[in-house]
Amino acid sequence: MNAASNSVGQIASLGDWCAENWRFLSMRVRGMAGKESEIDALAQDLRSLAVLYESLTGRRFESAKVFEVGHGARPLRLMLLISMGIDARGIDLDAVSLAGSGVELLRVLRRNGVRRFVKTFVRSALFDSHERRALRRVLARSGHALRIDPERFLVGDVADYRLPPASLDMIYSEDVFEHIPGLAIDGVCQGMARALRPGGVAFISPLVYTSLIGGHLSEWYGVKDTLPEGAHSAPWEHLRQRRLKADCYLNEWRLADYQRAFGSHFEVLEVINLQPEFGSSFLDENIRRELAEYAEHELLGSKWRFVLRKRAEVAE
Repeated sequence: MNAASNSVGQIASLGDWCAENWRFLSMRVRGMAGKESEIDALAQDLRSLAVLYESLTGRRFESAKVFEVGHGARPLRLMLLISMGIDARGIDLDAVSLAGSGVELLRVLRRNGVRRFVKTFVRSALFDSHERRALRRVLARSGHALRIDPERFLVGDVADYRLPPASLDMIYSEDVFEHIPGLAIDGVCQGMARALRPGGVAFISPLVYTSLIGGHLSEWYGVKDTLPEGAHSAPWEHLRQRRLKADCYLNEWRLADYQRAFGSHFEVLEVINLQPEFGSSFLDENIRRELAEYAEHELLGSKWRFVLRKRAEVAE
């Protein structure tokens, strides 16, 4: 049985794995009330990417061929784009359950093992129908109906998948590159650059490891100005005590690592800190001294967006 998933299997103890995933489940339950607002925010972010794409390329977004690297177990962005009539597809290491059918869940079990199956089954049983209703309401407000084309949701390792040369106008990725092994990122970037048409662009947004939530401990997701109630970890636990481990693979790359990798294959047009003050309420003098090796801008924020353009000299 394949254990290819980077989203499970990094916690050795079954007890620790259950505890971390119980915290994650509790977070998902609390987030149900705001699900429509969450999807609205995703749709707005996609619209902002569309505007940026048009300003950088001079092309209409409606005519773009779009590819998502790492659509995830909840491929909401890809569903939104497809439902809006965009020629979009994506790839993920994990098999995804789109309809919650037994056949899909069996494929998840065979592809990525028992722990990934458990997470997918629970999500499918408890959350998917609620999330799809919210997704339909968001789409309806813009005059669209939910459309899901299973063949557009590819399963595989993007590091091994060869995209057709000069076949894409835009590539995007959200919260994925931190899960790709560092040794594989150069090849991934090379493949993306080759796949873009002349003048094509990529928007890559990793959750950088040095940020407050860069350790991917679930109890810190959604935190604002105070410690989570009953917190088991400290601020920047993953850079300091390292007592707890996330239930996913993390390459632990810093901002400069991504800048070097992307700069080797693309023209880096802009690097944007999407939440420049995130974590500032936790960064007291003691922690700042303890983490003196990190620049303050590395610690504050969570996700950075790299705006990349294909270089003219990239061979097809």
